[in-house]
Amino acid sequence: MESKRESKKPRHLLNLVDERSDRVVELVAAAARVKAEFQKSGPSDLLKGRTAALFFEKPSLRTRVTFEVAMIQTGGAAVVLDPASVSLGKRESVQDAARSLSRWVDCIVARTFSQNLVEELALYASVPVINALTDVEHPCQALAFGEMLLEKRGDLKGARVAFIGDGNNVANSLAALAGHCGMHFTLACPEGFEQPSAFLAKVTDLCRASGGSYRQVRDPREAVHGADVIYTDVWISMGEENQAAQKRKSFSAYQVNTQLLTAAPSECLVTHCLPAHLGEEITAEVMESPRCVCFDEAENRLHAQKAVLLDLIRSL
Repeated sequence: MESKRESKKPRHLLNLVDERSDRVVELVAAAARVKAEFQKSGPSDLLKGRTAALFFEKPSLRTRVTFEVAMIQTGGAAVVLDPASVSLGKRESVQDAARSLSRWVDCIVARTFSQNLVEELALYASVPVINALTDVEHPCQALAFGEMLLEKRGDLKGARVAFIGDGNNVANSLAALAGHCGMHFTLACPEGFEQPSAFLAKVTDLCRASGGSYRQVRDPREAVHGADVIYTDVWISMGEENQAAQKRKSFSAYQVNTQLLTAAPSECLVTHCLPAHLGEEITAEVMESPRCVCFDEAENRLHAQKAVLLDLIRSL
């Protein structure tokens, strides 16, 4: 017998690049409103009686804690699924797990290696599925960044973002955010570490519609010229440990340090999605400087994820 939920198609957050621009802009604004309301009134009961299931294949501090706390602070609860016990896609088929979880919880939050796994969960689930990071995108990180930049600038349109390092999942979501919001995004990376061409075709279309822009350069100093914010991430992502020596060699000229900052405007901010490997992609001196706002962004992970949870769960 089909459940009431299975008769209605839920909304998901699987990536940013395929979202509607108005929805992305609204989620960033909603995150700022949620934060302001929390600071004024404290926890709410907007998700009272609701539950999110958290399935994390990859290690996590910020993502796991902020999703759990987000549910608690909105009156709901979170259930953390042990990936070894669930063995999704092996002992337990994705189809069966998605359908079973949909009978018990109101949302599935998945942090996985494979984007396909998140999309397959969404295909069979009758509750919202949230991408909490895959090897392709990290949408919640980008939304938290957008909220932070909105707080600092008052407007995202026209902001200039220079990403220094690997064209990875975080860079992908930031480029998509820039395309939706009319920002100007520059990636500085060594040859062979560019973002996928099919992905960039979508970003280019978004930029054309919003008045934003995308470019890719080799020289980090060229990238940070005129930037409002410099973004960096680890050189060796989870699952790439066997490439560590080669990647350190390839990225040695892409460190965010005081010398690089001399090529940027004096008011340019610096941020990092964390955790940082000090002495590799960023120096301790820059991380500890007043220009670094990475912990402001980390704080906003909580509120950006609240905004996503509220948007999706209350749409059921």
